[in-house]
Amino acid sequence: MIETILAPNPSPFTLDGTRTHIVDGLAIIDPGPAIESHIERVVAAAPRARWILITHRHADHAPAAPIVALRTGAQVAAPRGVFHPPLPDRELRDGDLFQLASVTLKTIATPGHTSESVSFISSEGDLFSGDTILGQGTTAIFPPDGTMKDYLASLQKLRLLAPRRLYPGHGPNRDRAEEVIDEYIEHRRMREEQIREFISQGVTTLDGLRQRIYPDLDPSLTGAAETQVGAHIDHMTDRNIITILDDKLSLTKSTH
Repeated sequence: MIETILAPNPSPFTLDGTRTHIVDGLAIIDPGPAIESHIERVVAAAPRARWILITHRHADHAPAAPIVALRTGAQVAAPRGVFHPPLPDRELRDGDLFQLASVTLKTIATPGHTSESVSFISSEGDLFSGDTILGQGTTAIFPPDGTMKDYLASLQKLRLLAPRRLYPGHGPNRDRAEEVIDEYIEHRRMREEQIREFISQGVTTLDGLRQRIYPDLDPSLTGAAETQVGAHIDHMTDRNIITILDDKLSLTKSTH
């Protein structure tokens, strides 16, 4: 059984809020921000939880963990660097298993959004993706910690697992998880093609690309948008598709 509890922290980055997922009443995935009303709901839904599982370190996913652990007696399992000692009780690694009442959860290392990001997939094919895949919109990549290269590899890794249903950190839960992953992969391919096209048309700066790609963007999201374009540029530069000289972008001759 899976129960989803929505935290009251909506924003342009968290969509309608952070989603905490509870599996079999025994595993709490991403307890969320340290908002008392949310913590109370999570504890009430899983008073006998054994595990609190963290997908990554961001402040809308992990901070409630110590409080929920204190109130439920659950152990905290998180990737390296999310907490300072004495937490976590267990450091997550790729392939770690958690046996619950009806399913087993497997830890999948999925770096990209952040370097330590992990996802979890159940033995029934339910994918708990944190911020690696959202229920709507796209995921932000934060270089140099998260990289587009790692992120695309993580998407392909999850696709090979053939999940059936998606339980993201933000946005609605989704059926047909494979199709959602395919959409994410295609979106990134399309964005790279846009960047190629705009550079070929004479756009030579990061700011110029951002304006062409996001013409109607909320000004509060300008920095985040430029970071995403920059993540693509880094990946394309590493693959010798783009050359940067005197802060000007150009396509390498072989890509014209």
